[in-house]
Amino acid sequence: MSAYLKNIESFYPLSPMQQGMLFHSLSAPESGVYVEQVGCLLRGELDVEAFGKAWQRVADRHSVLRTFFIVQGPKEPVQAVKRDVAVVMEVRDVCAKNPAEQEKEFAEFCRTDRRQGFELSKPPLMRLVLMRTSATSHFFLWSHHHLLLDGWSVPMVLQEVMLLYEALRKGRTLRLPAPRPYRDYIVWLRKQDLSKAETFWRSLLKGFTAPTPLVVNRLKKNEGSDQPHSYAEQELWLDPVDTAALDAMARRHQLTPNTLMQGAWALLLSRYSGERDVLFGATVAGRPASLPGVDAMLGLFINTLPVRVQ
Repeated sequence: MSAYLKNIESFYPLSPMQQGMLFHSLSAPESGVYVEQVGCLLRGELDVEAFGKAWQRVADRHSVLRTFFIVQGPKEPVQAVKRDVAVVMEVRDVCAKNPAEQEKEFAEFCRTDRRQGFELSKPPLMRLVLMRTSATSHFFLWSHHHLLLDGWSVPMVLQEVMLLYEALRKGRTLRLPAPRPYRDYIVWLRKQDLSKAETFWRSLLKGFTAPTPLVVNRLKKNEGSDQPHSYAEQELWLDPVDTAALDAMARRHQLTPNTLMQGAWALLLSRYSGERDVLFGATVAGRPASLPGVDAMLGLFINTLPVRVQ
């Protein structure tokens, strides 16, 4: 036990968002919920050894990438940081297959990887897979648990990996600024006056008693109740003319495009539900301006807030 504790850098509580994500992850461990994936095709010659070392260096720099979660034992779940974590990159070779077969295998691997989830007590809570498709191309998949990182953090991790990779390839020493640990955000969070926040939200939501019904969510008659539900994303791209018109409308009314879209969504919910008072959730970045250096910190800062439209 002493050797185990010797490799622990720190323990600290979860943020409220982490608590919610942890609950859903534990209640549906094979659903793939909150498993985030970044997949891409890398073209050109790749120094596989240097690429793997770059990922290890980034994990060594950032405590959040060495974090795991302790659920059993303490009164409430806590997150802990290991001093040393080995980042392993799995390398596969599919050069013998044609491009269509390679793409199919990679897509299937991504689906399987997502369903695999993570054992939250065993860091690192991320996986790296490199699938060699030719002498000068690789499919790459980085999977990680959303408990560690928000969308703001992902490009910062990738940027550091590429900077360190280039330095390693050229035999240079790259000195990056010391990062501020995610724990500092938890400390800041614990100092906030939650009673003021509760008073604000109780006032905003006063009189709202039932969820906004969305009739399109009802099961079709031919769907069995024991069938698992699957979810997907659908994108619609507006052409430049419509986009410019919406931007102009937003500016004319001194709104952001995001506020305009939320207004449209509220109208849609009202039409479907038949309600004049609707409520939906919105995600915000959640990085407090009062915390110095927060823009460059890695971690989970997002928050989901209720938006009420009457």
